[in-house]
Amino acid sequence: MIELKHVRDVKRLLEPIFESMLSPRELQSLTFSLERVADRANGRELPADTVIKTNDTWVRGQILGEEGGSGSLRLDGGVDALVRSVQSELQDLIAESHFGWGELRNPRDLP
Repeated sequence: MIELKHVRDVKRLLEPIFESMLSPRELQSLTFSLERVADRANGRELPADTVIKTNDTWVRGQILGEEGGSGSLRLDGGVDALVRSVQSELQDLIAESHFGWGELRNPRDLP
């Protein structure tokens, strides 16, 4: 079982989701960060070695100029639950964006 404890670990886990659901052009424009839920309005990226806990962190992303994010990350549900949650939020962003309006994109494969 993978232990998710630091920002760098969660970011590494999430990268394949973006790679599997975004076109090369969209992926090239992607920026994403993990931030404290309590600081949501400030948009401060957490350093890679920051220890995170369930419900204190969220993912903020921008693709082709459109911004979106996840709900608070639940690490206590395990890797599969975390991946599926972020994947679902990414699907919502894609379907509501100008670049992917109404599209349903499933990841090529989930961990």
